[in-house]
Amino acid sequence: MELPAGVNRKWASLAGFLLIAIWCWVAFDRPYSFPTHIPWNIYSNSPQAAPTLDVFDFPPLHSSAIKNVCSKTHWNQSVTFICDNSSGNVADVRNSILNCVRYAIAAGGSLVVPRITVREEYEELMGSNTTELDYMFDMDHFINSLTVSCPQMRVYKAASTITNRQHAYGPISLVPESLVKTIPKTGMSQPEEWRGLFYKWISQYVAEDIKGTIIVKLGRSYLQYSVAVDDDAFVLHFGNILKVRRDVRNLASTTLLKLSDIYSLPLRLSELILKKTFLGVYLSTDVEDLPKEDQGNAHYETQSNLYLNQALSANLSLIYAASESGDDILDFMKDASLKNVTVTTKFDLLKGKDREQLLHDFTPDQQALIDYLVLSKASEFAGVGHSSFAWGLALARHFYSKQKDGELDGPQMFGDTLSQIYGAPGGHAEFPACMWP
Repeated sequence: MELPAGVNRKWASLAGFLLIAIWCWVAFDRPYSFPTHIPWNIYSNSPQAAPTLDVFDFPPLHSSAIKNVCSKTHWNQSVTFICDNSSGNVADVRNSILNCVRYAIAAGGSLVVPRITVREEYEELMGSNTTELDYMFDMDHFINSLTVSCPQMRVYKAASTITNRQHAYGPISLVPESLVKTIPKTGMSQPEEWRGLFYKWISQYVAEDIKGTIIVKLGRSYLQYSVAVDDDAFVLHFGNILKVRRDVRNLASTTLLKLSDIYSLPLRLSELILKKTFLGVYLSTDVEDLPKEDQGNAHYETQSNLYLNQALSANLSLIYAASESGDDILDFMKDASLKNVTVTTKFDLLKGKDREQLLHDFTPDQQALIDYLVLSKASEFAGVGHSSFAWGLALARHFYSKQKDGELDGPQMFGDTLSQIYGAPGGHAEFPACMWP
């Protein structure tokens, strides 16, 4: 081959050799990152791209069941609800927000997008003790879902955007269940009567010269609204007005992809439940303030034995574990290894920039959202009866179980083909009665 005039053959050969060497290094060694001092590597420290498949994404909810309820409701735009007191783990916050929306629908009032009360240790990080809905959930999805499924409801992004805010009355604080004299453990038996009680209560605040809306600040509503009053289709779909925020969904998807890769599991991640792959468990060992009947199952040793026995019985040698305490996970890994069972967590599966994002950008409550999503797809799931986190997962998964009708059988507090909640049968009836799946 004849080179152009002025080009030294020796240097051209050396350049060609270096190019081939670099190509081989990239093609076969597959480095995760290049040295940062090389000028053409200017994006080496930027966040990794989101996975091409977000397995936890779904479109805004279009529910005919919710639309039917809203179409039969008499709407009153002179009342606007604010809900800023939802707190706790994802299951607690989720249920409280959904109750708030349900009460707003019952009253036919407008709604300000709910805010979330953060734990005290995160207040300085968030700037105050409350923060936006997207601390945990996708705000646009929430608004779009209500716009489509309940078009009669006016939704404001913030209290400052309420129509004629300068003429508004309030906010008036109300714990919604306080209007009902007696509430059994399984929730209000006739929550449909709440609307009449609400307008009777609010009439004492209404004056003829009020030009703006009456703002009602609802207190935290958790496990006192009986979801069974609504029809099955409403109950099944209502929770889908909330969708976990996008960056968490991406990390949860990456976690499952890594799980598939590291353990050579041919997973079809689009499936709602990943069959015959791994057991998901949630360790909840905080005994403080628990009633006596729950304290036995709150001990680590008890939960470890229950979960490992379930794994062996189901012939599942891989466990994805989450916990309220990191120390429990380390002990669980050691105990599981003695029975030839492998335990993994999000911290083991996420590496590099993904792990940095997890540790540096998210509070522990936000990190737990990843567990919530991954555990929702587990082949089987196990938790204990005093854990709202475990109940939230088990009830959501129940709709995909083969065991749907009639009473759930078995020696546990809750059991179907996909999940086990360990505890005395009949205990904590408030969870299945008052938690939205």
